[in-house]
Amino acid sequence: MLKEINNRSHIADTVINKVLSAIKNHNMINKDEKIIVALSGGADSVTLIHCLNKIKEEIGFELSACHVNHNLRGAESDSDQAFAEALCKEMNIPLKIFSIDVSKAMEKHTSVEETARTLRYRAFLEESARLSAKVATAHNSCDNTETVFLNLLRGTGLKGLCGIPPVRDYLIRPLILCTREEIEAYCDINGLRYVTDKTNFSTAYTRNKIRLEILPKLLEINPSLYGGVNRMTAALSEDSVFLENMAKKELCAAKIGDKTYDSERLASLPRPILTRAISLILKERDIEPTAIKIKGFEEIIKSGTGKINIEKNKFAIVRKGKAEIQIVIQKYRKKN
Repeated sequence: MLKEINNRSHIADTVINKVLSAIKNHNMINKDEKIIVALSGGADSVTLIHCLNKIKEEIGFELSACHVNHNLRGAESDSDQAFAEALCKEMNIPLKIFSIDVSKAMEKHTSVEETARTLRYRAFLEESARLSAKVATAHNSCDNTETVFLNLLRGTGLKGLCGIPPVRDYLIRPLILCTREEIEAYCDINGLRYVTDKTNFSTAYTRNKIRLEILPKLLEINPSLYGGVNRMTAALSEDSVFLENMAKKELCAAKIGDKTYDSERLASLPRPILTRAISLILKERDIEPTAIKIKGFEEIIKSGTGKINIEKNKFAIVRKGKAEIQIVIQKYRKKN
């Protein structure tokens, strides 16, 4: 019995220590900063808010939370919201609720998951701007491994193999070194209640299939799979950051006007640098840099001239030695 108690205590300490290590190694949280926990109500986010609440005095930061109700699961969605409200009230942590209509916001060729994610992160960004704060999401080591395999199955480059970045812009992931098993044990040890999304157990979703069917088989081969993937993503991320910085430097040198670039100079760049430079140009115009969009823009840069429709009202144009994204509002005649 004593051994079991000590083991449980060790797991709780391990989670806290891994959170502190992630914060320190990636400079996630500094004194006097404001941190918003993205609180879904699941085991991951409940562990995250509990851990950060325990260490906030030690580091010296302010803590609040936000919950996004996607209104996709009827009474279950409302129940998750009520749980988040009750938890934050119990912990005396300020909470902001966002209620979004994912079904209404869906556009052609976008899935429910993609739309929900876009709206969710839009809410995070809004709250981050309102409070001048960072947003802590509860992504963990298992999520990171799932993302790597998901990207691998879809076909990916270096960035996709880097997994989930511990820090990206205003987002931080303090649980990135913790496994799901450790997180659930932490909840059990501390008597923390949490909600469970039933869709997490449906193998109709590719990510769930990886989590529930593929990774358990790989863990039989290598029980240290998550740690191994963590080391790989950390090493590859260093290479990726180096290439990104090179692309930024070359793009700056190729700039010849407001968001206009020397296409001949871009065409002379090595492909790993060129594709990243194109990605930066697309982001500059609020365009998601997908592989298809990057390839299309790359082709007209290499050919020296051309025009392609990148997305609605936005065109990639290469003409007279200049490469740019032009915004053209198109008018369509209504059919009688």
